[in-house]
Amino acid sequence: MMKKTLSILSLCIALFAALALVGCGGSASGGGSAPKSESKEKAPIAKKTDYIWFKVEMPEGVGVSDSAGKNADRVQLTFPEDENASADRFIPVWKKALTAEESHADQAEKKGDTFQWKDGGSVEYNGRTWLVGTYEDNSGISTMLFTDVEPGSVYVLISNFDQHKKEAEALLNSIEFPDDMEEAVSEAREVEISSIEIK
Repeated sequence: MMKKTLSILSLCIALFAALALVGCGGSASGGGSAPKSESKEKAPIAKKTDYIWFKVEMPEGVGVSDSAGKNADRVQLTFPEDENASADRFIPVWKKALTAEESHADQAEKKGDTFQWKDGGSVEYNGRTWLVGTYEDNSGISTMLFTDVEPGSVYVLISNFDQHKKEAEALLNSIEFPDDMEEAVSEAREVEISSIEIK
């Protein structure tokens, strides 16, 4: 009889302890504050490569070229090579004296009928609005996207956008510009591309 009472008693204690633990767990999440283990499981902060005048996440297969100049203000990004061993590019250009709208109009006038310029309206990537234009030449269709920065604007030239849509959109969705472009570009002119850590 004594053994039976003890086993019932220990069963009750175990059951009470289990309910108490469940109750604690329920109140921690029900109270609006996430348990500590959940807060540690946030997505890791993506690593961006810092080119001084812009930062961007580098998708797999995207490389860096210094063919336009050795310093960071001339950096170009390259997409994976095609079957002809030629690499299409992602080329950012800062225009200090032009807004995005003015730069878009300037390129439309320059490319005009010769390169079959087409106005593509506007798109949004990562909360930033870009004006779009496309033109054709012997390398295919190039897409130009224009956005305002301080001061001026930046356009990005992307050759054969549709062939590299995944990488191009990953770049556009992660690119960020500093508050003072003039200061950043000036600094980038003094930094060699080869010294930049690609993340």
